[in-house]
Amino acid sequence: MKVKVIPVLEDNYMYLVIEERTREAVAVDVAVPKRLLEIVGREGVSLTTVLTTHHHWDHARGNAELVRLLPGLVVLGADERICALTRRLAHGEELRFGAIHVRCLLTPGHTLGHMSYFLWEEECPDPPAVFSGDALSMAGCGSRLEGTAQQMYQSLVETLGTLPPETKVFCGHEHTLGNLEFAQKVEPYNDHVKAKLSWAKVWPLLHSQWQERSLCASSRGRWHQLTSWMCSAGSERALRGRLSRCSHRPGPSSRCSGGS
Repeated sequence: MKVKVIPVLEDNYMYLVIEERTREAVAVDVAVPKRLLEIVGREGVSLTTVLTTHHHWDHARGNAELVRLLPGLVVLGADERICALTRRLAHGEELRFGAIHVRCLLTPGHTLGHMSYFLWEEECPDPPAVFSGDALSMAGCGSRLEGTAQQMYQSLVETLGTLPPETKVFCGHEHTLGNLEFAQKVEPYNDHVKAKLSWAKVWPLLHSQWQERSLCASSRGRWHQLTSWMCSAGSERALRGRLSRCSHRPGPSSRCSGGS
């Protein structure tokens, strides 16, 4: 399983997941279809499916154009507000693309219909991956726009937090530096946060071509270390309290609308 990271817009990520034996490809969160198709052509793969994490325009606005350009393309997601949706997915549903397995994990909080996708490949030594959209990012999580604090807690701790610790996390936005700077203010003595913040500050200087690189991929176990500040009181109540104080605004209902 090969994952192509495709930075687009101001700080978004699209992804192209390639089954290397069959050369079938699956895209995640298509915001800029022409850019995606450039990568598809360069890799010489057949794009058959789009997995959309949620309906916001910066994750789904390219679906309609992509379907027009590629008749027969399947667009999957858990929210009827997703552009050009072919079929609505259910929590726990499993898909198959060659040797690649996909488990659909409903992760409400950012939006009520947010779906994350857990992927692994048969007989492959590489670790599994989760495409978490705006539910989970490096050292943080997306804003709680539609769901409740209880739902967001369950999404982060009970659903994503129980994936294998070696799971690679591919998130929807590049918010690493801002998240770590906030984490350090909340928990200034967290050595994991200090080390990762130092790395994140140096990384862009080493890799100035942001279009070709990514800070986003991290192991799920590493995310737990970096987000321990969310539970600095060491309790479930502490996290629930913090999530309940997040801004809560009704999400837009129109298709292809909304934002990160």
